[in-house]
Amino acid sequence: MPIHLRDLQRVHQQSGAPISECRTALEAAAGHVDDALHLLARSKQVPAPIATDSNNPFDGPDWFTGPPLTRTALEAAQAALGYRFPAAYVDLLYTQNGGCPRRDCFPMQRPTSWAADHIAITGIRGIGGRYGIDIATEHTIHADWGYPRFGFVFAETPTAGHTVLMFDYSACGPTGEPRVVWVDMYGEEPEVIVLARSFTDFLAGLEDEPAHPDGVQL
Repeated sequence: MPIHLRDLQRVHQQSGAPISECRTALEAAAGHVDDALHLLARSKQVPAPIATDSNNPFDGPDWFTGPPLTRTALEAAQAALGYRFPAAYVDLLYTQNGGCPRRDCFPMQRPTSWAADHIAITGIRGIGGRYGIDIATEHTIHADWGYPRFGFVFAETPTAGHTVLMFDYSACGPTGEPRVVWVDMYGEEPEVIVLARSFTDFLAGLEDEPAHPDGVQL
């Protein structure tokens, strides 16, 4: 999308950022001035550490990383799915729009189809991008796999869709704070296990991979 000079000047004047940064922000925001200003404002903020000693909890391949998140894209995703995303999840996606987490194991108090004492995740989904939340196909994916209809999938696991992590809005409604649940599709009916009462608690509970052996089918 071509960048209009008047929009570039407006972003430069209102943000005070260098022209090169303003152009990059406008390109990431698909030409939307307000979104570009929002991206620039957030880039100046120092993110608080989330479940890691680094400011960025992601590491490794960018398979699940979408383009820089804008308010327009976020609002469109929430409207299409019918849920308000947890604030901590939104803050994380503004830091980086999805990715492979540094800490990718969550301890369990009971065996699962993955392992005796933990589950593993391969990526936290962003909005858009190759493996992010794609509104055009999200409902089809749910129908094909038979995932519960109480929320949406926000994280993938090594089982290629047979197990996923979802936000569960069944107790709080579409605008509340959802629980984080593990959904196992190996049986005749989905098995749902509550992992954490919030996304913040889920992130805080993640552990490094070396803490656990590789998962196996039990």
